[in-house]
Amino acid sequence: MVVAAVDVPLESLVTKGANGQRRSSRMSPIWKTAVLAFLVASSISIARCEEAIKRTLDGRYLVDLNGVTVALPDEDPKDQQTGFYVASPPGKSPFHFYLNDLLRDPERLASRLRSAEWVSVSVGSSTNHPREIIGVSVVKGVNRASILSGVDTNCEAWQADWARYRKVAIGLPADEYGWTRQDQAGSPYGSMFIKFLDAGGREQSRYYPVHCNFAGGCSLWACHDRLTQRISFYSSNKPKGEDYSVKEFDRQIASGKTVLERLLVNRSVDLSHP
Repeated sequence: MVVAAVDVPLESLVTKGANGQRRSSRMSPIWKTAVLAFLVASSISIARCEEAIKRTLDGRYLVDLNGVTVALPDEDPKDQQTGFYVASPPGKSPFHFYLNDLLRDPERLASRLRSAEWVSVSVGSSTNHPREIIGVSVVKGVNRASILSGVDTNCEAWQADWARYRKVAIGLPADEYGWTRQDQAGSPYGSMFIKFLDAGGREQSRYYPVHCNFAGGCSLWACHDRLTQRISFYSSNKPKGEDYSVKEFDRQIASGKTVLERLLVNRSVDLSHP
């Protein structure tokens, strides 16, 4: 292991006396030992991080999430928006930590990301950069993207609901932007928007199901082959009477997909449903 060099020799420090003459004062053995221990510990920490987490040519960290690799840039420790969730035993909440936690303790945390039943990472816009996620410029409203690798029981539970909404949407007229709408009368209040993506009959077409909640937040997600992809965006101030801005959906979805494309390594982005 190579320990970083220091500019000032550990054996002595050069200072100036009252008359301006240079004089040498020796560093005590205790201080010398302390400085060496600090340098060695720092070097070991850096070496362990580099061994556990590789980096791309542009400096992003390559993190293995249960067989799916994501690329993540550094982030401000005072405004952390890159969070990981790891499956825990039944009855316990998922284990949560941030990218900076992973970099401080890569040996322990990286192994959990590789071996858990499911793991996820979520990236979002920050206070200082509200129109940017992991270095990607996003359109107004897009605020988060995430992926989950492994068994996604939540996505599996939604399959029946999506199929039911799709079946109803087949017989509904689309608006000028190509979306159908189904409002939910019961709690939780919200709306499901469906857009059929393929030319021809709706029965065989892929589709996007966008769910918007009572507060004006919307999301689109899909799971394929043990990989769940999701984007979230803000559409309107629903509590103040604003309706969802459906005309912006396509732009917001396209923008969110660019974040997922930047996040995922050697994986295609697909938010459609069959």
